[in-house]
This record gives sequence, C-alpha cells and structure tokens, in this order.
Amino acid sequence: MHAISALSRPGDSIAYTAGRTTITLQYVRDGAYTVTVYQGTYRVEDQCGSYTTEPIARSVAHLYAELAKAEADAEGSAAPVASLPAVALQGSHRQVRPTMAGAQLADVTDPQHRALATAVAFGRVTRGGGTYQESVATLRALARKGLVRLHMRPGRRYDIDHATLTAAGERELARLDAEATRREQRNDQLATLAA
Repeated sequence: MHAISALSRPGDSIAYTAGRTTITLQYVRDGAYTVTVYQGTYRVEDQCGSYTTEPIARSVAHLYAELAKAEADAEGSAAPVASLPAVALQGSHRQVRPTMAGAQLADVTDPQHRALATAVAFGRVTRGGGTYQESVATLRALARKGLVRLHMRPGRRYDIDHATLTAAGERELARLDAEATRREQRNDQLATLAA
C-alpha cells in the first residue's frame, strides 16, 4: 500500500485492488479500525477484522495487499480491476454492518459462547428460542464479529435460518474454552487452599 497520511475522521478509508481482490482499511472511531477483504463480490470473513490501532490495521491490510498482488501476478489475470464503487453496485454487502459504537469489538457473551459451541456440535446453530437455538440478535452479533456466517431462508433476503462457524469463530471458541478451563482449575485450587 502507498504511504498515505493518517486516517483522521470516522469513515475515512483506503482501498487497494489487485486482480479480483479488494482490501479496505477504514477508520471507524477512536481506537477502532477495520480491514475488509473482498474476492470479487464475496466478503472473505476470515480475513476481515477490527483493530485498535492504525499501525496494526495498516500492517494487516498491507499483508493482505501483498498476498493479493502476488496471487494476481501468479494468475497473470487480464481481468478488469474492479473499483470499490463497482463492487458495491454488484450487490455485495456485509451480512451485518459494524456499529459506530464498536459492538463488534466487545467480548463474546455467554449466549454467544453457547451459540459457538452449538455450531461446533451440530455443524450449525439455528434461530429460535428452543434448546440448541439462539436469538436473531445473538446470531447477528456473532456475524458482526466475523465468527459465524449467516444463511438466510430460501427466497428471503433478511430472514435468518441458521449460522455456521467461520475459521475465526473456531479460533475464538478454542480460546474461550481454554480460558474457561484455566478459570475452573484456578477455582479448584482456591477451593483446595480454603478447605
């Protein structure tokens, strides 16, 4: 990516396109930057993320840009380069947009953790209020964080049927489970010492 001045206003962004890949670095608010990667019109959830500092976000965007450039050079593609507005006109959009308040940066809640575990156990988590089901709000919050991919009901654009785990979701679940195990071990040690 090119040497460009710091992003200073919410909504400021930098886009880089190589072949069919478009990488966007955007300043969301103080302490919140997003990197978004598109392959054509498909948003690559595993490569999208939120970061707390501009240098980290720039380095991640730069890494993805270098990888995209190398991939485009290897393909020798003569395909026309799509600009970000052209991608937007093709109907590509985020499943769930990040909020200005930075909800996508919040920690995973207990219902969200339960939904991730359900997605691993059953291959997906469906919406609803029953056992092994989660609310639409929970599924959207996980999609906003890039931890699940939403699947809509056939023929319905915004009617969520179920969600499946992404690679980022698998990593987050492993981290949460390891943290819960450490917490249980520490509590057992404290109980042993108190007895």
